[in-house]
Amino acid sequence: MRLFLNLKLLFLLIFLNINLYSKDLTKVTIQLSWFDQFQFAGYYMAKEQGFYKDAGLDVQILPFSLGMNIPKMVNNGNVDFAIGRENLILEKAKYPKIIALAAIFQATPLVLLTTKESGIDTFNKFENKRLMRTKDDGSEVSLRAMLTSSKIDLKSITQVEHSHNIYDLIDKKVDIISAYTSKAPFILEKEGIKYNIFYPKDYGFDMYSDFLITNIDKYNNDYNIVEKFKKASLQGWEYSYSNIEKSVDIILEKYNTQKLSKDELLFEANELKKLSYLNDSKLGDMKQEKVQRIYDLYNVMGYINSEFKIDNFIGYDKKSRLEKWLYLKFEEHFNLSFLWKLILIIFIITAIFVYRQYFIIKLNKRLKNLVNIKTNRLKIMNKKLATRIKKELDKHQEKDRILAQQQKMVAMGQMIENIAHQWRQPLSVISTSASGLKLKKQLNILEDEELIKSIEQIVDTVKYLSDTIDDFRYFFKPQKDKTKFSLVKNIEKSLSFLEATLKENLIKVEFDYEDIDIIAYETELMQVFINIISNSKDAFIEKKIKDRVIFISIKNFPNRILIEIKDNAGGVEDDILDKVFEPYFTTKHQYSGTGIGLYMSNQIIKTHLNGDIFMKNCSFKYKNIEQKGVITTIILTKNIFEEIKN
Repeated sequence: MRLFLNLKLLFLLIFLNINLYSKDLTKVTIQLSWFDQFQFAGYYMAKEQGFYKDAGLDVQILPFSLGMNIPKMVNNGNVDFAIGRENLILEKAKYPKIIALAAIFQATPLVLLTTKESGIDTFNKFENKRLMRTKDDGSEVSLRAMLTSSKIDLKSITQVEHSHNIYDLIDKKVDIISAYTSKAPFILEKEGIKYNIFYPKDYGFDMYSDFLITNIDKYNNDYNIVEKFKKASLQGWEYSYSNIEKSVDIILEKYNTQKLSKDELLFEANELKKLSYLNDSKLGDMKQEKVQRIYDLYNVMGYINSEFKIDNFIGYDKKSRLEKWLYLKFEEHFNLSFLWKLILIIFIITAIFVYRQYFIIKLNKRLKNLVNIKTNRLKIMNKKLATRIKKELDKHQEKDRILAQQQKMVAMGQMIENIAHQWRQPLSVISTSASGLKLKKQLNILEDEELIKSIEQIVDTVKYLSDTIDDFRYFFKPQKDKTKFSLVKNIEKSLSFLEATLKENLIKVEFDYEDIDIIAYETELMQVFINIISNSKDAFIEKKIKDRVIFISIKNFPNRILIEIKDNAGGVEDDILDKVFEPYFTTKHQYSGTGIGLYMSNQIIKTHLNGDIFMKNCSFKYKNIEQKGVITTIILTKNIFEEIKN
């Protein structure tokens, strides 16, 4: 009977122990940042494999829904833990109670994609293309930083609101799309679409992503629970990456609200594993210096106020942690022996501190001497460097002087050629009139009226030649000061120099402009127009174009003047377009091109007129026929004629 009672008591104790253990599980919640996929496999596996339970935690994984403000939920304590995106530092500025425990991905999976078919394989081909991305710049700052560092003018790109549908790229509704490398490339490969990928990490912008975050009050009050949750979660991630196929099978069975295929999940898993262990990083690792670098990037790009400090983004204040630890230990082991040990520890720490201060003072004196020595060496090096810089500057100035002189000689050659064209017909008129007078005099049939008429014709023609000489002399006269002149008349005067050669080569010029007065160097601007139009003329001749037309337009905008010179001479090869303004670069035959004209035109517009000039190929219709050519655009800012208004 006693044995039976003992057995009953034993079973009762076992039952109570199990019941008490089950009650010891602490309930916590974690909020996902997107719909179910392998991106959250570590948390799924920590729950399914019992790692959370072993840590004494009963974890509820909360599903994502659109419109959630997850950082705010963590800040307000609505959830215990959550997943933070790459822009968590920005969120920290708005919600100061957020604290980061781990970064699952050492670089963001966010990238830019283009199709091979589009031909957009470098950043300089992004101009005038359609880019699909989110409206919130802060959420894609790594992409913006990558574009900005590659000197892309974001204003030249058409921004399209994100539909989160990769088929918009496949169906050519957009040219470029922001997407996650763990998902979108799988669909492209499945559809047989070859693609280009622009990865921020390849350009130095390896932003952390998918942070494990909590509330600082939670971290302070339940530190042990937080640490257990973090450790179990990382254990879940290690299991997921070591057993990818098993993890995928569990996700397919229990966490597949998006109805993803097994192949799609396997592809995502392998891509995310690369990001978690990037550059042999430890799983979940976060470094303060990298966080500071990301913070500095946000600051430089104007997303964050410099008054905001990032010191408490990772972990917790060490002093407060130490005070809490000492309090708990004191409460747990309050006795005299512990108190004396504590006093001894404080004394040892104080002694170490005093010795450290003495050592630092001594070391500072030594360092000061070393700094003085290094400073003197640097002064000597600076003098040498200054001398070297002066030599290089003189060499550069001499090179510019030679280029300017060569351009002047080229311009003189062009003008002499134009004079020859301009004088050919007038000289023919003089020769014909003189020969006629001589012949009629010899035959005694010269009448006085005819003599006077012929002489007047010769005088008028000589005056025309004299005026032409005056025009060319004015063109070559150096200008020291800017003058006020009509932009339209400047173009017309430039065309008058080229009139004969344009007529000889059957080249028409069509106009579409409104007149504007500007203050600038008149002859320099004429040289720019002459260079550009002469280039078009040479292209017509070289390519043997039949119907030859040059279009010139001037458009007056509120803040700028736009001058466009367009021809139908067939255009220039795309791979050399960005070189046409370099010195000595020419597409002409080596005996007919110097490669200086467009370089000097570029220098005149940018340096002397504070404007901009660029050239690109274009297609258009003329007389219902598709035409190809080059359009040269000159942009002059309005401050070039503000003096006139004043």
